[in-house]
Amino acid sequence: MMDIPEMIAVFICLTCLSNVMQVNAQEPMVVLAQGPVKGIQVFSDSRQIINAFLGIPYAAAPIGELRFAPPERHPGWNRTMFSAGRFAPACPQLQESSSMAQVRQEEDCLYLNIWTPETPPNFRRGLPIVILLEGEGFVSGLVSRFPGQDLAAEGVIVVSVSYRLNVFGFFCLEDSEARGNLGLLDQYFALLWVRENIEQFGGDPRSITLMGHSAGAASVMYHITSPRTAGLFHRAIVMSGSVTSPWSRAQHPGNSSRGIARSLGCFATTSRAILSCLRTKSTAEILRAFETQYKNGNWTAMVLPVVDTFLPETEQYLPRDPKEVLQTGNYITMPLLTGTTSHEGAVTLYQWSDLVRQSYLQLRHFFEHSAIPGVMEHYGFGKTEQIREILKWRYPEKAGENSASALLLKLLEFYSDSQFVAPHVRQLELLSHSTEPLFVYKFQQSGPDLYGNTLNISGSAHGSEFLYLFGPTLMMKLSNRRFTPDEERFSKRMKRHWADFIKQGNPNGAGFGLAWQRAKPDNYNCWVLMSELQQQGQPPRCDVGQNAADMWNDLLPRLQQLVDTKSPPEISTTDSRLGSDSSQPFRSAMYTLIGFVAVLLVMLVVCLVLLKRHAKERDRDLF
Repeated sequence: MMDIPEMIAVFICLTCLSNVMQVNAQEPMVVLAQGPVKGIQVFSDSRQIINAFLGIPYAAAPIGELRFAPPERHPGWNRTMFSAGRFAPACPQLQESSSMAQVRQEEDCLYLNIWTPETPPNFRRGLPIVILLEGEGFVSGLVSRFPGQDLAAEGVIVVSVSYRLNVFGFFCLEDSEARGNLGLLDQYFALLWVRENIEQFGGDPRSITLMGHSAGAASVMYHITSPRTAGLFHRAIVMSGSVTSPWSRAQHPGNSSRGIARSLGCFATTSRAILSCLRTKSTAEILRAFETQYKNGNWTAMVLPVVDTFLPETEQYLPRDPKEVLQTGNYITMPLLTGTTSHEGAVTLYQWSDLVRQSYLQLRHFFEHSAIPGVMEHYGFGKTEQIREILKWRYPEKAGENSASALLLKLLEFYSDSQFVAPHVRQLELLSHSTEPLFVYKFQQSGPDLYGNTLNISGSAHGSEFLYLFGPTLMMKLSNRRFTPDEERFSKRMKRHWADFIKQGNPNGAGFGLAWQRAKPDNYNCWVLMSELQQQGQPPRCDVGQNAADMWNDLLPRLQQLVDTKSPPEISTTDSRLGSDSSQPFRSAMYTLIGFVAVLLVMLVVCLVLLKRHAKERDRDLF
């Protein structure tokens, strides 16, 4: 029997131990080679406890001599406890929205975030991991927008990665001093970090899915086709972005980078001297120089990823054009889930937020003299008049709808087709020959706009799927409201599809009823993601946009090739009455005639393609 003092002492010890256990429960901790890390606990919308570790550095700060240099290992913090309780600053970028004005930005931005379900002590099997890469056009990105606890509650570990953007991430002078692709190398470094450390968070490094959206999706495809990433991830999710997109790769990296350097007063002739000069400039000065280039709308002069064959073979990250790699199949294939939303082009229109206030004539002028020439240049069509006329014919307003709102919808369709749909279909054509499973979706569920735009465009805009994949927490954060019952059911179903793919490389889990079929070269088996179809139990089928893709990927390039290779014969005649060469009128007439005939031929081909496709769809429906 214990006496009273002993009982009091035991009670005090038990109370202290209980308090310590409560503190430990609220502050999860892991020990890494860099040093110990203390996280926080958050709750998913379903009230499940999730351990969150926010703002862990995965590489040394890219400042000083490391500015415009490849990432290096972080030196660590030894025995000091690193507090990972809040998001790190965003990488420097243009403040294109009011929400970005409230976000702290610093060049010391190479951090990642981890959400992992709290598991019982006897849990020994590692959890599958999904690594998120996001960003728009390799120009901007804000990974702290996406809280990962609701997706982690599905039994996966969620990792999100911040990487260098715009001129800080892709300045390139096409040599070893200024090699470019620094943003991609940041992502690669994060993949290495996850492989080395994720077991400490309860993850299985042999079960990693790389998921990207927009520029992050193109990044995923770059990593798939790079020879350096073998074994770093095992499945891929590619959302609303393609490595075949005209905005995903620099056309003249050296010229655009030197242009930025010259605008900052860095006129040196050697790359080393140029970089030394740039390192003396402030973050704000560099961003202003980039903004001037970006706002000019000259997409071909952007700093973007490059094929780095100019480097020694041992240093190359992208030694071959990714399209060629996909074409030959010379890459490590893996299960892949990919798709687009119904109104992707909205994100391009956000660059011109004042369009909603423009008159019909102003919009028409913008469409014909800015939008069409800009996209033509990005596709390498130059100023070919025949292609310009075809695009004006392909994207007209409906009869009697010559209004600003109707033309705005045509602009939306134009940008969706050219920047997202056609590249997506081209990438599908290349991926569908893989022996690994490929699953295709079209997201058509409407919801609040992720980017808070003022264009008032209904439907599934660029990024809409994030609301349901990271909701309901993201919906509350973005719109300050909860899901409706219909939205909540749809979100749960979508998260289960994604979680099943992350776990097993197949989105068909138990209890779904309908089977999501694999894509084939002759039938992509596109699956519609929309709550109405889910509720009705209909086999969801969708068009990936093949008609638009046929025009952008096949017809227009062939016409450009025809224009480039065929020159009209000169008809030279000398009229004694004029005393000069009178061939010019005949030559001009012949140019006009050839252009008109070419347009008619292409229009005929387009009509035949459409009729053939409709016939196929009708036959398929009959059986």
